[in-house]
Amino acid sequence: MGHDTRYEKIRFAFLKRRFYLGLFVLLPLFFSVFALAAPLIFLTKFRTVLQHHIVDARGLLALYESAEKWTYIFTGVAFIAGLVVAYALIRPAKKLLRENRGYKDIEEFGSLGKEFAEIATSFRKYTSLLESTTGGIMAVNKDGEIIMANPHACHILGCLEPDVMGKNIGALLYIPKDFERAMKGEIITSELNMVINGERRTIGYTLSPVKGKDAIDGAVFNFMDTTRIKEMHQEIQKTERLAGIGALAMEVAHEVRNPLASIKGLAQMIREDVKDDEQKMLYIDTILKETDRLNRVVDTLFEKKTASYDGDNLREMIHRVVLLCGHAVQGKAVRVTEKYDEIADKIQVEDERLFHAIYNIVLNAYEAIREDGEISIKAWGKDAGTIIEISSDSELGPGLMADKIFEADVTTKGAGHGMGLKIARDAIRNLGGEINVEAGEGKIKFIIKLPQA
Repeated sequence: MGHDTRYEKIRFAFLKRRFYLGLFVLLPLFFSVFALAAPLIFLTKFRTVLQHHIVDARGLLALYESAEKWTYIFTGVAFIAGLVVAYALIRPAKKLLRENRGYKDIEEFGSLGKEFAEIATSFRKYTSLLESTTGGIMAVNKDGEIIMANPHACHILGCLEPDVMGKNIGALLYIPKDFERAMKGEIITSELNMVINGERRTIGYTLSPVKGKDAIDGAVFNFMDTTRIKEMHQEIQKTERLAGIGALAMEVAHEVRNPLASIKGLAQMIREDVKDDEQKMLYIDTILKETDRLNRVVDTLFEKKTASYDGDNLREMIHRVVLLCGHAVQGKAVRVTEKYDEIADKIQVEDERLFHAIYNIVLNAYEAIREDGEISIKAWGKDAGTIIEISSDSELGPGLMADKIFEADVTTKGAGHGMGLKIARDAIRNLGGEINVEAGEGKIKFIIKLPQA
């Protein structure tokens, strides 16, 4: 940068000296030659006549004709020399004007240099504004060809300036109809989705016509990357929906308490009548356990405390989840395989949230599995904690990415509200664990890692 500045100063000094040389040497020399050439020739010829004693009229006439001829010749030479001098004077000034450099030094040319310096300063100011703005700006002519693009426009589009200059903006950004409307005098404000460097981005833009004296000369395309803004807006909407769901859950929980008390009371009465039937006793005990669990969930919502869970080890808890989900989703021929190591039999489940998490994942697998599919559940202990794998013969929904499956309102089934897997993920995280999902080749696998108790 410093080297270029020094070079420009030296170059300008050379051009200035050249200008002064033309002004103070060539012009005086030119006028001297112009003024003296013809008389000198005449005097030279006249001296020759006197030296040879030629004084007759014919000799004087020849002398006059010779002087007249040389006068015309030198007049022509003087005219051509004037053109050359003018070119020599104008060329340095033209170079300075064309290159927009050395604005202060140009003031030495007088009022013209001062006016040019003002224009150049204004041009430099607006150029600086265009280059420093954080939004993308492109100017197009009436044919739609891009004739100017600021650096941030190229940055947003992930390209270099030569890649866009001369291109048709309608074809480049897929907005031909918007450009046609802008050329009719409309101001267009919209957004477009496009892939930039392999990533989907959202571009918000305004396309404004540039009006000339008699017609529209082109348009200005002002745009910015609004991807993050749109994502934040979606997050706010999601938070508002979740807040509404939370308020509704509180109302539902309040209304559920009384029916739960009735169910538990009636189940206890029926239990007294079926003491001799082990299978029915198992069903009644399950009803009572689930009623107690729902009551604990309701208490957790109102009192914001963690519900405790007792009575089962990890293997027994998972097996009970399988039985409950099997009864909840009837009419599907589903094979379920369970595999546990010795440590799984020794791990006592003390937190209700783990039951909720496993229940929601297994229930989701039951509901999303294809006909005659299989659900596989494995649990084993490691030094760092416990691993639980739940895999099923099912697939993600169309266009659904694995990292989106735990978000609210996202479901892998044809029905449902997409809350079950979110509840499962939040429960696992609150327990200090992590949950991941792998999808491919017609299978979905959930991997739960729990810390050592």
